Amino acid sequence: MPRPSEVLVFIDNDGSARELTDAEKTYVDSDFSPFDGARPYIKSQYEQRNALGELRGFLQRRQLTAGTAVHPAPPPSPPVNTPRAVADSILDVIRKHRPE
Repeated sequence: MPRPSEVLVFIDNDGSARELTDAEKTYVDSDFSPFDGARPYIKSQYEQRNALGELRGFLQRRQLTAGTAVHPAPPPSPPVNTPRAVADSILDVIRKHRPE
């Protein structure tokens, strides 16, 4: 039986479909109790809206209309820079470009 991450796509609010990010794959492949409020919202049909009235949510790929384009997953977010990481980066640049 395939894992959820292998059969799901994500529908964005604008109605477009895209592949799952690595974080989303990990999330949907996690074991959840049916009563767990943190479990993924998986739509039973494309038009179904979530509790906030939004179109967004996970959908089984086979529920897409034939010919619907599935876009690639967005790139991962860059890591959050801490003040120390920024300072270290600046020092590295200074060291590289300092006249000898």
